[in-house]
Amino acid sequence: MSASPAKQNYAEAYREMREGVLYLFIAWILLGIGITYVFTLAIGSSFTGFHRMGMEHFGLGMLALVSLAIFILIGAIIALVGLWGKFIPGVKKLASVNPEFSTSSTFVNLGLFWGTVLMLIGALTVMIVVGAFIMIIGFILFILGYIGMLLLCFKLNDLEKNSLYLAAGILFIIGIILPIIDFVAWILLYVALGDSLRKASSQATQIPPSTPSPQPSA
Repeated sequence: MSASPAKQNYAEAYREMREGVLYLFIAWILLGIGITYVFTLAIGSSFTGFHRMGMEHFGLGMLALVSLAIFILIGAIIALVGLWGKFIPGVKKLASVNPEFSTSSTFVNLGLFWGTVLMLIGALTVMIVVGAFIMIIGFILFILGYIGMLLLCFKLNDLEKNSLYLAAGILFIIGIILPIIDFVAWILLYVALGDSLRKASSQATQIPPSTPSPQPSA
């Protein structure tokens, strides 16, 4: 059984990208837990009357902020590991196999990873003026990264003929305004990459048609 090198490279790229998306799911879940916890504390304080008790209210508020910061920090670290360690290398590998993905690879690397890094630094230093400027630059890079995701998904749709990529690309752009839509876009991308991985892996291990051996001349 002979493997097709090109299809094997596609399969490896899809596998890394899909594993990176899984890391991002975990980051999203942690962020959701943190936000839910903060809302729970806020609702609890309103019902117990902590808003009328200065020190208790202040302590509860600080607990909520610290908890949210911890969840955001852990989630951001996991997201960066997924991007830098899995998803972006997968996109780069895809671009090395097919140069049509070079532009989207550059945008995703510059925008998503470094945009996330700068937004995290800005969030940690938001108490000083420079933190706000860092967050603004990070957000601009983040938009660039999502344009890269749009290009990536559209190119994958052209290559794989899977409309889930097209839907994911559109939702990534909408997600800039409505971040909750991002989660749906990543889910669609995860499913589509799974389909592409199975197809590429199957094609990479197909037995090539045998060529008839030449017959000896009489």
